[in-house]
Amino acid sequence: MNKQKPQQSHIQITVRFVEKQNGKKALFDARKILRSLNHLTHDDRLIRRINALVLAQIAGYSQIDTATIRQLIISTLNLLDHPELAKRYDEYHPSATKQDQFKQLSFFNL
Repeated sequence: MNKQKPQQSHIQITVRFVEKQNGKKALFDARKILRSLNHLTHDDRLIRRINALVLAQIAGYSQIDTATIRQLIISTLNLLDHPELAKRYDEYHPSATKQDQFKQLSFFNL
C-alpha cells in the first residue's frame, strides 16, 4: 500500500483567476505564493506547511482576490505561531485599502 507524506500530497486547486488590486483578472499561479513566502523566510519546512494550508483554504474557489490570499497567509502565519513573520509579510504586501487611501489623497492634492 502506497502512502504519501502530507507535504507530498497534491491539493486539487479549482482557482482559475485572481482579481488584482487594480480590478484586473489574471490566471492563478500558485507558484507566486511560494515565491512570496521564499522572500519572507528560507525555512523550507515552514514554507511548504504554510503553502499547503493556504492552498487547502482556497481549493474550492473558482476566483479569489489578492487581498484574500494575503489575509489567508497572514492568518496562517499567526495560527502557526509566527506573528513576527505575519507582520513582516503584511508590511511587505500593503493592503489595498492603504493604497486606495493614498491614491485618493494624491487625487485631492492635484
